[in-house]
Amino acid sequence: MKYLKMCLLILALPLQASAEEMNQEMIHSAATAYGLDISGQYPSTAEENRASAIHEQMLAAGVIGDDHTVDRAFSEAYTALGSKKANENFSQLCEAYKLSASENKPSAEDVLNAMKALEFGRHFNAGIEASRNRDDGFVLHKTPSFIKKGIKALLPSHSRSFRKLIEHSHARTMIFNINKDLANILGIGSKARNDQVKDIVGFAMNSKDSRLIRSNAGNAEGMSKGFNAVAGGAGLQLSKVDPGKVVSHYSGKSQADVIIAAVTEHAAKHEDIVYLLAFYGQSKYQYFTVSISRGFINITFAADDNRPVPVIITSMPASRVDYSTMAAAIDDFMRGKDEVPDLLGIWRMADQ
Repeated sequence: MKYLKMCLLILALPLQASAEEMNQEMIHSAATAYGLDISGQYPSTAEENRASAIHEQMLAAGVIGDDHTVDRAFSEAYTALGSKKANENFSQLCEAYKLSASENKPSAEDVLNAMKALEFGRHFNAGIEASRNRDDGFVLHKTPSFIKKGIKALLPSHSRSFRKLIEHSHARTMIFNINKDLANILGIGSKARNDQVKDIVGFAMNSKDSRLIRSNAGNAEGMSKGFNAVAGGAGLQLSKVDPGKVVSHYSGKSQADVIIAAVTEHAAKHEDIVYLLAFYGQSKYQYFTVSISRGFINITFAADDNRPVPVIITSMPASRVDYSTMAAAIDDFMRGKDEVPDLLGIWRMADQ
């Protein structure tokens, strides 16, 4: 990957010069020495085409600015990874930069955290896909009505629209942490096929059982610390996302409606990332994860507060779900008798 190093060196030249010294001629002189024209006109040899392809990839990710400089966050992230790992994962590095830049003005740490989140999300969603394709656990739309009624009993009675959404979208719904004897009898015990699925199931269960989170109900700062503490105990990392960067044009009956729809739309643009959304009120809180991969929306949530906490992962075809309808249904599920209208936070999930 010497051409990648060369391309980075050329593009990074302005970073090494003072503002007075920086000029276009300086960039073109260096580029010409390697047969590369920064303006985008490249010679036709195979080696030079490889260098130009790298340049175009960086342009597509927004790494290169209008002044032909490489964003410092990208350069520092590349250096922090080391040339071997950075070269092997260059496409992911560009994707991570693009994701970070869509949410904020990124630092090198933001880019590296986004790379972790992309890696984690790919494994998590692959695990859900494997379970979905092999019919592991419970497949809601294929089962007899008496079993459907039993599973629906796990969901709060007020969550009628959410239950309808799951059924009408032909979602495949997996259930974890339920009574093992009952699961064996009914054949509905779900399998976590990889560590990332196990980690999120454990996080969802332990967050509902966390005394630290419960004792801070209504206190956003204390609850956020509680979520991070539970995540850290499970070997997970939560990276905060600025709501102002992802919440856009939706309107709904509540703040939660708007946020859920907007974050789901954002997730569709950045496939595989697992987003954690949490809302709180004076006496309760609710949260879930959402990710989109290969045409499916995957949602994880805890169905009850008492051990063993049932954790449900429902995987629904995105083509059958409107974001606004889904947001309203999840909002319905979260509210119950005690409203939880206030946003506690949005995070990206990753391995530590």
